[in-house]
Amino acid sequence: MAIKPDIDSRIDDFIAGYTDNVRSGFDRRWASVTPDIYDNRTQECIGGLLSRQAVLTIEMARSPSTWNAHIAPLFLRCMIDGYITLAWILEKPNERSDKYVAYGLGQEKLHIEYMAEALRNDATPYDAENLKRAIEFRRAWLNSQQSDLTTVVNVGSWAGMSTRDMARAIGKESVYKHAYVPFSGAVHNMWQHISMYNLKRCQNPLHKWHFVPGVWRAPTDPHFMYTSAKFTSLSYEAVDAKMKLGCAVVLPEVFLLQHPLFSTDSGNVM
Repeated sequence: MAIKPDIDSRIDDFIAGYTDNVRSGFDRRWASVTPDIYDNRTQECIGGLLSRQAVLTIEMARSPSTWNAHIAPLFLRCMIDGYITLAWILEKPNERSDKYVAYGLGQEKLHIEYMAEALRNDATPYDAENLKRAIEFRRAWLNSQQSDLTTVVNVGSWAGMSTRDMARAIGKESVYKHAYVPFSGAVHNMWQHISMYNLKRCQNPLHKWHFVPGVWRAPTDPHFMYTSAKFTSLSYEAVDAKMKLGCAVVLPEVFLLQHPLFSTDSGNVM
């Protein structure tokens, strides 16, 4: 992979421009949404998920050292999950936003109970003080949203279906098959990922070509950053279509492909 002399300046310019593009795209879209004071939960849910996509892609762009097979899948699996969740909720915003929020509050209540259990059973003096503060903070946050006494803990799937079924329901099963599943291998430390990136064949034939573990860098691959921009753009487009929004800011995917750091018109990428 050819590295051009001005690579550092092009990376800095891309990070600054991309960050501004993603943030401007989000800010301008949401500024055009009329607040619904009688059903703010739906807008909060959709806006929060869209903001999450924007934050993740910006943080990934700011860290080119993450554009490799060790780290990028951790960002991208999360973003793909976020896109499927957002697009599925947008099909029936009111009903599905309520399910999404209720499940999250239930999980928070469960987490608080787990911390309280740890405090009672096996906390060291240092841990005990931190746990007390964490429990107080998180319980106050939960009660600011909904009384913990009325919060129901659901230990099943929040949507009542698998992620694959959600993707199928929005006509994006290919996203599940070709992006969600492959990146899940890295997130869950599965053999297909570990074997490929954390093991190498021993070159001694007397050792029967066994695998040897080691700590190796994976090569930088700009395509990972492109994938992040793509799913941010898909998320923006999904919200635009369902909420009938318009935005003059070019989509992150378009900005990335037109930038000299990635544009094939300006020579080899990076």
